[in-house]
Parts: sequence; C-alpha cells; structure tokens
Amino acid sequence: MALVLESKVGGDFKPHIEGIHAAVCVDVIDLGLVETEFQGQRRLVNKVRLVFETEQRNEDGKNSIISKTFTASLHPKAKLADFLAKWRGRPVVPGETIDLARLIGACSTLVISHQQNLVGRTYASIDAVSKPTKRLVASGGYDPALARQRIAEWKAKERPQTTDHGTTRQRSEVGGRSDQSSVASNQSAAATVPPKSAPVVAPEPEFDPEVGF
Repeated sequence: MALVLESKVGGDFKPHIEGIHAAVCVDVIDLGLVETEFQGQRRLVNKVRLVFETEQRNEDGKNSIISKTFTASLHPKAKLADFLAKWRGRPVVPGETIDLARLIGACSTLVISHQQNLVGRTYASIDAVSKPTKRLVASGGYDPALARQRIAEWKAKERPQTTDHGTTRQRSEVGGRSDQSSVASNQSAAATVPPKSAPVVAPEPEFDPEVGF
C-alpha cells in the first residue's frame, strides 16, 4: 500500500507587497544569543531585529510591519554597519558608537522584495535602505510587548529536549536559529539595545535628511 504525503504550509499570512516604501522604525529588539552556521561552523552570536512600519495597509486596515535581523556588530564588514550607513547616508567610522534606541522614530526608505524560504513559503525581504523622502509618524498599531511575547514563545519551543538516552537534543527551524534565550552584550558591537522586557514607545519622529543617528 502506497503512502502519499503532501507538505503543507500553515497559515494564510500575506507578506508585505514589493516595491519602494516610506517607513518609520518602531522597535529594536535584542534577540540575545542565536546559533548560526557559516561554512559548516556553528557558533552563538548576538542578534538584533529592526522593526519598521510602512504606509501600506494590510487586510485588517492597519499599517504593515516588516523587520530585518542582524548580527549586533558595527564591524566595518558587518551587515548592520552597512545598513545603518546607507540609511543615514554616511559610513559608520571606526570607534563610533550608535545607540540603537535612537533608531526608533527615525524615518527611512525601504526597498522590499519577495523571496522564498527552503519550504517554498514566500516572505518579504528588506533588500535596501536609504534616507527618508517623506516624514512618517508611527500609527501606534504595533505592539512591542506582543512582539516580545511571540519571540519568547518561539524560544520556549526551541529549548533542548531530553531523549530516551538521557542526552539532550535541540529542535531547530529553517535558518538554524537556536533556543538560547539569554541576553548578552556582544563585545564587538558598539551598540546599545533597549531591554527586551520593557515595551518601547516610539516617539513622534522629526523628518530630518540626516536621519538623526
């Protein structure tokens, strides 16, 4: 008897539409230590997530939210340093420090495209960032406390489990993220991130060609 299975992707989530969008940063989340794999080597690195709100409305009539995750480092070759440099229009120089909390309320212009993950699910990706061409004020629809709750729930599912042999194994998802939930400061990152436990309220931004950070 043949056993035929079909792989299904749950949920009816629709990604942010593609294109060039004015956006405002509404949150900066310290994800703590996350396990990553590069060239066959696994290691724990401190990750940070930048969350943006755009004018694009979703099916609920609320402003759409999109985010991008980085290693928390301002090394010249780090993607975060490159992203911030393109955002404000000037490079991050050696020895410079940036308080990431100041990103909240800062406007930007995002280039968003659709990509597919390993299971074929379409998601929205922030491909590029540049200085703002329009002033946006956060709508207030984004809930930072709920975002952190969802991250905590995901991490709880990823905690090591004990096998029948008394050893531990670690559940993982596509992308190789780990269950590590401790918040540690990366010594190589010249950045300060707001505590995960404290909800962040986005102040009204001042439109500024120099962005403000």
